[in-house]
Amino acid sequence: MYGSKLDWLSQHISLADYFRQTQQLLPDSFANLQGQTNAFSFSYYGLLRPDVLVSYLFPNIPIHFFIIGYATLLWSSTGGLCYYWLRNKGYKDTVSFFSSVCCICANCFFQSHQQIMFVEILPFLFLSFILIDKNKRQWISLCVVMALFHNYFYTPGMILILLLYDYDQNHTIKDILIPILIGIGMATILWLPTGYLILNNHKSVVQTNLFNLLIPNVTLKGLVYDSYGCGLTVISWIALFQGIQFEKTRKLSILLILMFVFPMFSYILNGTLYARTKILVLCLPLVLMILSYWLQERKLNKGLLVLASLFLCTKTTLLGLLISLAFIGYYFMDKKECLMTYALVPMIVFTGLNYNQCLDLKLYNSMYSKDKQKLMQRNDLNQRTADLDQVGYSVNHIYDLKEMKASSYTSTSNSLYNTFIYDIIKSPISQSNRTIITDSENYLYLSMMGIQNVLSKDSNLYGYKEVDSKGKYKISKIRVNTCDMGAFKRNVTKVNEMRSDAVFKGQVNVKKDGYLVTSYPYEKGYEIYMDGKKQDVEIVNKAFVGCKIKKGSHTITIQFHAPLKKLGLCISVLSIMIGGLWIWKKSKNL
Repeated sequence: MYGSKLDWLSQHISLADYFRQTQQLLPDSFANLQGQTNAFSFSYYGLLRPDVLVSYLFPNIPIHFFIIGYATLLWSSTGGLCYYWLRNKGYKDTVSFFSSVCCICANCFFQSHQQIMFVEILPFLFLSFILIDKNKRQWISLCVVMALFHNYFYTPGMILILLLYDYDQNHTIKDILIPILIGIGMATILWLPTGYLILNNHKSVVQTNLFNLLIPNVTLKGLVYDSYGCGLTVISWIALFQGIQFEKTRKLSILLILMFVFPMFSYILNGTLYARTKILVLCLPLVLMILSYWLQERKLNKGLLVLASLFLCTKTTLLGLLISLAFIGYYFMDKKECLMTYALVPMIVFTGLNYNQCLDLKLYNSMYSKDKQKLMQRNDLNQRTADLDQVGYSVNHIYDLKEMKASSYTSTSNSLYNTFIYDIIKSPISQSNRTIITDSENYLYLSMMGIQNVLSKDSNLYGYKEVDSKGKYKISKIRVNTCDMGAFKRNVTKVNEMRSDAVFKGQVNVKKDGYLVTSYPYEKGYEIYMDGKKQDVEIVNKAFVGCKIKKGSHTITIQFHAPLKKLGLCISVLSIMIGGLWIWKKSKNL
């Protein structure tokens, strides 16, 4: 099975499957995850991506076929677009083919079955370069839209690379600005409410020491071998130095060398969030262009070769350096046929990295248990449910829309809720990534999140009784914990729920003034109406939605509207109308 374990099961497949179950194109919220949350918390995982949207039309086909097929399509199309782009620029067929092999076998495409959004933006970058070269910049608007739908975190960096390429090739950027702005406008429905959510989430980011950004990093992780960078072989680094000797590629070669050595550039491309080198994957086309230019010109500067080699005398790159030097020696002795022989090197490296990196089919099938799905449907589990089996993998998996979960795994998780779970009630951090909020046996978690149903092989959870079980079990590693369970008893007034399209609607009779307390994690966008009158929403119990309530009988309605969603939709519609007319006129004039 194509795909990683944790990322694939807990995010890419599970979330796409859940999106399809809801059959909603642009919902305000998702009731089944993170205790009821803003839908744009999960927009990074394909909310408007073509493969996910197409899957809506075929609900009976397993979702992994769409995800795998689309990831494979984008990976292969990246290699094809690279070849077409280089041939269109006038490079020889053998040189273009060699560079496209280096492209499609770059180790960054390890992510095509891991964290797929890292590389699914690349086809649209190559296509944009082709449109610039053909002077059809108006169509770049659509590339920017698709880039934002696939990876809005990397799109600002992609735009900077497009501006750099256009300026390097044509000494101007004015003609590309309008298409970029139109593309950004068209995708406002996605990035505006998502961006607002991120900015208001108050997630702590490790402070970057600005001085450290100026200290050179000679490991070259952003370029050579590493799957969290371009992942090219060492010939690419040598090519950047050789590009300095040519007037046409000198400035770009120097800039790219600096980008791979100094963390400051990664910091800028990452929008000043951090200096991780994985963003440098966006430089892949530019490196391949310089490699192609050098191989076609067939001119070797020995001084620059020695200088480049000094960076490659490490344990991880020395063998690659020796192989590259042997290739260079043969190639510049007019042995052109060795070009295709050296193409085996990136193939071997790529195969070695990806060998045996497949998803365990037995594990996959266990996550799509028909028994659990039938259990939920039969027992009508329409209230909060915790799944304590394989919590890291099942965190985002929804077997049926009747299943309401308090767990979630998203890079834009609710920071208040996260702090409450891990720092206040001290639920165990079961995964190395703290953004994963998993279900746990912590009774405070189960109680305060209103979890009434638990899927577990353990039938002895305090406060729960077994309703469905079968098979034989062997019990081992018994733990004994003591606690005065009376500490968990609370004097609360129950709200009688009523059917409604709102997040919640119910009636309550309060004996004295107090607080309405919910288990919905607080975030902007909630509205509470009491007897038809809007109330001031407050944070209660450190992380949840609530408000003051007075003595007496009340009808309570809770609604959620994703902030800036309507504004984003209006801007997108307007941009599509204006952009469509502008593209049509520009195409007609050409």
